[in-house]
Amino acid sequence: MEIKPMKTAIVGCGMISDTYLESLKQFQILSVCACTDLNQERAKNTAEKYNLCACTFDEILQNDEIELILNLTVPTAHYDITRRALEAQKHVYSEKMLAVELNEGKELLRLAREKNVRLGVAPDTFLGAGLQTARYLVEHHLIGDIQSAVISVNRNFTVFGEFLPHLNKRGGSILFDVGCYYLTALVSILGPIKSITAMTRTNKDSRKNTRIGSKNYGEKIENNNETIICAVLQLKCGTLATLHLNSSSILDEQSHLELYGTKGILSLGDPNTFNAPVHLKKPLNPEIIVPFTHGYCRSIRGLGTADMAWGIRTGRPHRASMEMAFHVFEAVHGILTSASNNTVYQMNSDFNLPPMLPEGYLDNGNWGPTEESALAEYETN
Repeated sequence: MEIKPMKTAIVGCGMISDTYLESLKQFQILSVCACTDLNQERAKNTAEKYNLCACTFDEILQNDEIELILNLTVPTAHYDITRRALEAQKHVYSEKMLAVELNEGKELLRLAREKNVRLGVAPDTFLGAGLQTARYLVEHHLIGDIQSAVISVNRNFTVFGEFLPHLNKRGGSILFDVGCYYLTALVSILGPIKSITAMTRTNKDSRKNTRIGSKNYGEKIENNNETIICAVLQLKCGTLATLHLNSSSILDEQSHLELYGTKGILSLGDPNTFNAPVHLKKPLNPEIIVPFTHGYCRSIRGLGTADMAWGIRTGRPHRASMEMAFHVFEAVHGILTSASNNTVYQMNSDFNLPPMLPEGYLDNGNWGPTEESALAEYETN
């Protein structure tokens, strides 16, 4: 069956756009044809580099041939760009997170349903080889009943915030910018969260940008975001998870994502990657690295975009769904609400676990099934 490629436009030509554009070239289902940015020179350079048309956002919205918009703007712009695209009846795939404020996320979901268009949201790393393999092991009961989980990561946002200024604004804290990878990984394996109890600490930062070479060199930096977050998450399946995020630590990032079951322990590595190794520890046996059961072992931003395009063309749901993204988005706000009010936050949203990708579709080119075949196929097991 011949499938018509979906004409796609990039909105936002910043740092992450190169990563996406290099990855998207390999997907036959997508045909990236245009780009735009508030910085016209940057949009022009991107267009020349990738043989695209540099347009205004209005021109993209008015172009009936463009079906899908990839929103790669900074978090504070996500809501307005996505809202306008949905109103123009374009499908949208957005970089994380959905928006900044919770009511904005609710409005985008309502609008997508009203306009009968698709809305997908990063992160899509849960579709990579590492996390798909972990889910495979969990669903095949290799570690038994998962009773607890541990999530922990540190970063030095003093350094990161000097060349990525949006990290110092609301919606750019470690909880929004990094925590979403860990929360998405957790719920993509174990399902929705029921309730949250949290505490936070804010180490306020007011200084000048001293990063030589940064376009913001010498500018004043103000950061009032939460820098340390500790929370306990009760999942609907019964698992209790502890969450620890620290953006006031050293630059050497320490990533922990571990699932503790009655028959074993899984250590999953960094969910901000597609190929983090999966370590399995069984009782009284040495820890082993489990061979990947699934494909997408390389860094491949845009995997969720391609899966959504295949879903649209074949009439099935896409995996990086707006419902799961909103659930993680609500959890982020629930953590802040719990910490602020010193209360237990009860989650309101829900979602259905997306089907796993078919196993065995590895990157073996002409010698067997291709990785894109795994996106075209849809299993409901």
